[in-house]
Formats: sequence, C-alpha cells, structure tokens
Amino acid sequence: MGISASVGRAALIAALMGLWAAQAPAVVADEQLDYQVTYRGIFSLGQDMPIADLALETRALDGNPGLRETRLEATSAAYATVESLYPIRYRYRTWSTAEGGELIGFETYEKTSKLRHRLYLGDASDLGVRLLDLAAGAGRHEIADLDAGHSPVSVVAQQDLVDRLGLLQRIRSRELHEKAEYRFSVTNGREPFVYRVSVEGAHLLPLGGRHFPAWKLRLDGVKDAPAGAQEPAHRPVYIWVSRTPERIPLRADSHHPIGRFRIELKPPADLGHVAQADP
Repeated sequence: MGISASVGRAALIAALMGLWAAQAPAVVADEQLDYQVTYRGIFSLGQDMPIADLALETRALDGNPGLRETRLEATSAAYATVESLYPIRYRYRTWSTAEGGELIGFETYEKTSKLRHRLYLGDASDLGVRLLDLAAGAGRHEIADLDAGHSPVSVVAQQDLVDRLGLLQRIRSRELHEKAEYRFSVTNGREPFVYRVSVEGAHLLPLGGRHFPAWKLRLDGVKDAPAGAQEPAHRPVYIWVSRTPERIPLRADSHHPIGRFRIELKPPADLGHVAQADP
C-alpha cells in the first residue's frame, strides 16, 4: 500500500532534511555514503516498506580559494510501488569554505508533480541568505561558479549559520560525549530555526549483520511563532553516528503522524573498522 502524496511529501522531506544535514568540517575527507529509506506505518500495514535510496557525498572542489560541496540525492527509481504512486526525486547541495567551513550557499531541487529548483546565497540580510529561482532561469551564472569551486561575487559567507543540509556535518565536527548538548542557528532559506542537539548516550547498533558502537543524538528544532513565542519545527529526530573519529551517520529516525521514516546506512566492506567484531 502506498503513501498518500500530500502527507508523504511532507513527511519524507522532514525525514531527509531534518535528519541528514551537512556543512563539511575539516575532519571529514571526501566520502560517499549510501542509504536506504524505509517507511513503517498505516500505509504499509505496520511493515517496513523501502521507499527510496539516498546518497550522501562530500568532496573538495578545485576553485580558488576552494570550496567543499556536500550533496544529498534521493530517488525512488528502484521501488515500483512508490514510482507508480508518488515518484521521489530530490537533490540538495550545500557549499562551504574549505578552510573555515563557512556557509556560502545551498541548492534545493524537488521534482514531483511540479519542479522546484532554488539557490540560496549568503548575504547581509537578517535571514542571512537570498533566493534565486533556478526554475525561472535566475542564478545560472552563480551556480556555475559554485560548481567550479568559486564563491559567486557579492556572497557574504556565514560563519554562525548553516542550512538544513549543513547541520549534521557541523555536529560531526564536535567532540561528542555523554550528555553533551549543542545549539545551532539553521535556515531553510525562508525562515530561521534554532536546533538543540543532545547526546542521549552510547549504543551498540545492529546494522547489516554487524554491530556498530554509536552515539545516539536527539535533534529538536524550534522556530518563532506569533506573539514572540517559539514552537517546535517538527517532532524530535534521532540520529546514530559511529563512535569513531569519522562519526559516520549510521541511522536516522523521524516519527510522523502517519508513521516512522528511517534512513539507514548500507554498510560496505570498507566500513569494517567502524564495526565491532561479533562475539
């Protein structure tokens, strides 16, 4: 049974963007990680249903002074049921300075029943970024500069601000330990958020037939509400990262009224050093 389009899109975007987020810190070299997205809830009769594949890539670009790009792509091409009801094609990219990890800009691409393709560049506004609508033909020169590893003219690099695809790698640069808590200023390009990230504890996570020593993290986002109050941006999101220096994202769970969305690493053979040997 499929996921309805209206709630499925909102929930999956919350899962992808609220879970996987990145602005590359110096501790992360070029990397390629592959994941599977599954759904369990009322539309799958309580069973795990694979709905998409996800790839997370971080790489250095060769421009001057040089940028680092983090790319996240999600597709349902391998899942016939989802393709027939609600095909998924998402791409998110973020660019930061290679040295200091300052946010330069980020791109969002969503192709469902309609195309949304936008570029946000750092500026001096209160929000910290400005919008260029790539689907309408704007921002082509700027995104070409970014692809070449150059910061576009007039960009104001943001040191204390990340986009939603910038949050996880910023977390990965921290020295995680029991009961640690961090706060980050985040933007989706339209409104600001504050995220509180809490280390809930150390776990041994079973994954792909192996066991991975991991930190379990809880992410809570808040945004401004009328009358000066604040309200949750979404339900808490939980992420498990390896307890190795790379702090590799292993699993993320997002709970929604229609069910649970899970993003889980497909562990290749070269991640054996991250896993704990079975007894």
